[in-house]
Amino acid sequence: MSKPALGAGNVDIELDGEKVTLRPSLQAAQSISRQSGGISGAVRAVGQYDFDTIVAVVTLGLGLTGNEAKEVPNRVYRTGLTDLIGPVSTYLTIIANGWRPMSGGEVSEDPQQNG
Repeated sequence: MSKPALGAGNVDIELDGEKVTLRPSLQAAQSISRQSGGISGAVRAVGQYDFDTIVAVVTLGLGLTGNEAKEVPNRVYRTGLTDLIGPVSTYLTIIANGWRPMSGGEVSEDPQQNG
């Protein structure tokens, strides 16, 4: 099995009017899985508009800590959950698939098109 191309699993979102990129990482995958009872638990929670799960996924996907991480809940609220459910769900699918976009999915396998 080949390694995914650099950036192949990145997912762009608009967060409070700013374009940012969720990047898959082992740390994010493990943290999300542990906090949500597995990646599928996170997918279900996101589909049910669970604010805290969406905030956690966005924070981990952006790799934020400290004061930057503390701002994420406000930024998610101002963005609106409905605008984040699709891309956050795509990101979760990618990290569940070993950082690779699903074939036929929303994310291009060309890293130049993923930020």
